[in-house]
Amino acid sequence: MSEISPFQRLVCTAAGRKAGRAAGIFALDNACAQIARTVTEPIMAQIRLAWWRDGLMAEALSAQHVAPDMLALRSIDEFAQARLGLVAIIDGWEELIAGGDGNDRDMLLAYAAGRGAGLLAALVPEYAERSARAGQVWALWDLAGHVTDAALREAAIGLACQIAESANIAGLPRIITMLVGPALSDVRRGRGAPPVLTPGLYARMMRFHIFGR
Repeated sequence: MSEISPFQRLVCTAAGRKAGRAAGIFALDNACAQIARTVTEPIMAQIRLAWWRDGLMAEALSAQHVAPDMLALRSIDEFAQARLGLVAIIDGWEELIAGGDGNDRDMLLAYAAGRGAGLLAALVPEYAERSARAGQVWALWDLAGHVTDAALREAAIGLACQIAESANIAGLPRIITMLVGPALSDVRRGRGAPPVLTPGLYARMMRFHIFGR
């Protein structure tokens, strides 16, 4: 599976004994991000995403899907409960890659609903509905910190700020508050994610890890 970042490793510490499971979920997100970054032809990127989607949805793997990365992800704890969230991550990345019909807002909404809400649903399935809007904010915050297109970055931050008005992380598991808490405060200040795990971001994440707020 794809390596996970220091930011993601820190979030995984809040999963306790399920840290390996969380790492596998983040690794899928990273694999999709790598496809989005490196595959220049949208149709080819969609074919590679479809490989992941089909393999995750299959009840029994066909020969083309018997690969170490796929087997590792399908073997995570509570895979059946996480499956729909995992597929939603892939669908969200596909929305970004395909680009929609030129309407950035609709494309960003679909991307955030897939990648962001899907990631949190995969991490903590029992909180999928309550965490959906928070997940959307996180996905848009993360995107805004990693794109070079200034207009897309501003659109992502603006939309995230709107969604943040109704995103409530109170009472959610620490792995969610640790992931989303910094995003909520940043987008309200018009900021996207730092490109790396800065000391300031680390301190804010640890505050959410310890206090949950």
